[in-house]
Amino acid sequence: MREKLNLLRHFSILMLTIIIFTIGIFIGNNVEQLRVEKLYTDLQQQDLAYQNIVTESNYINYIVSLKETGENIDCNTIKGNYYTSIANLDDSRLKLEAYINNAKVKEEEYARLKDHYANLQINYWILANRIDNICDGNMNPVLYFYAEKKKCPACEDQGTHLSYVKAKLKDNVLIFSLDAEKEGAIKLLTQRYEVNQRELPVIVINEKVYGFSSNDEIFSILCKNGLDNKEVCK
Repeated sequence: MREKLNLLRHFSILMLTIIIFTIGIFIGNNVEQLRVEKLYTDLQQQDLAYQNIVTESNYINYIVSLKETGENIDCNTIKGNYYTSIANLDDSRLKLEAYINNAKVKEEEYARLKDHYANLQINYWILANRIDNICDGNMNPVLYFYAEKKKCPACEDQGTHLSYVKAKLKDNVLIFSLDAEKEGAIKLLTQRYEVNQRELPVIVINEKVYGFSSNDEIFSILCKNGLDNKEVCK
């Protein structure tokens, strides 16, 4: 009798274990499915935001081209459209990077989209230089080449100095941060400015290349290049 009870007890425990295990698998599969659906929805939203910014960039490129051919287009209109669009770019890019950095797994599609945003930054850097030429915009575009902390310990500090410069000067400076190890258009720029032959971080201002620079040194460089700001240009 006791043996039968023990057998029944063991059988009950086995069945309970199987049920719990099955429920766990079921819940896990459903959670994973929900996670995948959420990722897909977020990716669609990020992709739409990216496409909107591409369209904005194309439009600004169009009106800049008209200005370059002699059309009577107000420079304030061009710069106003530019600053609005680049603010949208920065906001969308930061949201994407925050998602990638906080996610347990760096999704391939999100990483690819992040590379697209990097290419967009190059487009906006080119536009800023063109607007400067036709509108005397004093936009002060700055290229900043960085790498991961392991390969560039000073890059984090350089980013802090650049953030301070941006906070101080606001629309009087444009900072474009690029991963020096990326391929494509970024690689063309690293070759042009011989970034790979220098110690990172590298900053490019008005076609001149600099190494690590404090915020005061950056202010000094910008002031020598025509920055009109009495607070930092003394």
